[in-house]
Amino acid sequence: MSTSDTTVVVQTLTERIQQQDRLIAALSADLRDARQASVHAMLGQLRLREAVLLYVGRDSDSLAVQLTEAFGVDVARAVSNSLFVLDNAPVATEVREAIRAATNHGMNRW
Repeated sequence: MSTSDTTVVVQTLTERIQQQDRLIAALSADLRDARQASVHAMLGQLRLREAVLLYVGRDSDSLAVQLTEAFGVDVARAVSNSLFVLDNAPVATEVREAIRAATNHGMNRW
């Protein structure tokens, strides 16, 4: 194989790799957008049915970090905007603890 043939092959492969990189970036963006739209639609449907998300854990900041790491900033923000945190509720500490016990710290649902 001559040097000009090698150059053509390398250039062709480089262009193909760049096309694949652009395709992967576009698909990743589409997936991110679809995931965000799906989360917004799901949360909207829950609110329409008068359902609320209540975080009964003690460290809501770590939940936000975990959501961000697992699903990305946009999904974490959407969930956080629809999430009620028990520690922020205007009730006595004993009531909060009773709710945590009743939900078995998030393991039971009604």
